[in-house]
Amino acid sequence: MQKTINNNLIAICSGAKSIGKTWFASSLCQAFSLLGQKSLFFDADGGVENIAYQLGLKSSPLYHEVLKGRTTLNNAVYFYSKGKFDIIYANSSENPLSSYPIGRTQILACDVKNFSHLYRHVVIDCSNDNQIAQNIFLNTAHYTIVIMGSNLKDLQQAYQQLDLIKKVNPTAIPFVVVNHALSLSEGEQIFKTLLSADKKFIGAKPKLLGIITQDGRIRDCVINKTSVFERYPVCQSAKAIQSMAQRIINGDDNVF
Repeated sequence: MQKTINNNLIAICSGAKSIGKTWFASSLCQAFSLLGQKSLFFDADGGVENIAYQLGLKSSPLYHEVLKGRTTLNNAVYFYSKGKFDIIYANSSENPLSSYPIGRTQILACDVKNFSHLYRHVVIDCSNDNQIAQNIFLNTAHYTIVIMGSNLKDLQQAYQQLDLIKKVNPTAIPFVVVNHALSLSEGEQIFKTLLSADKKFIGAKPKLLGIITQDGRIRDCVINKTSVFERYPVCQSAKAIQSMAQRIINGDDNVF
């Protein structure tokens, strides 16, 4: 029997740490909001610089209560008024999915899929450290977005992520975002190299969603625990992310 995949589930992943995955995921949610699309950011990562850390959110027991089966996702939703999108988040510098049996993560992923009908887009920030949890959430997604940098190691890790996605969820539509590129031309060249390797060995057929060039204003936003849309709404990085959100809304496969 062919599995059903909700076409509004977007999994964000990366083989590298500190590459901007969580920052991009939250920024994408805000871009959807600016374009009139209701979205939910779901933290399936935790870790050190998770969404709670980056946005300075207060600690809450609700994520654990959901995992324990004591409350529902609906009760765990936090409305981030500055970005005008909903969040279900783990506490700062905490990775709760590693503290519970895998069965709990499987139930959680199923609950997120069932809960997703309330939103136009559900953006899932997948774990770098918990491979099993990452696979579970990648398996639910309609779109996957691999965040990569522009050096050789980042290229190798992005290749590995595409290979993983192809095995875990071959029906997903894979996108790639090149972050921290020195220039647009460098980002395009990195993607072409990745695409060439994919054609020879994987066959995932990723699409380039966009390129974000190096920008000190992004680091400033991270330090000040705010988003690029709040602090520098007309900068090139903000425009690039909004353009990517629009591409997803338009839908390359005519689904959105």
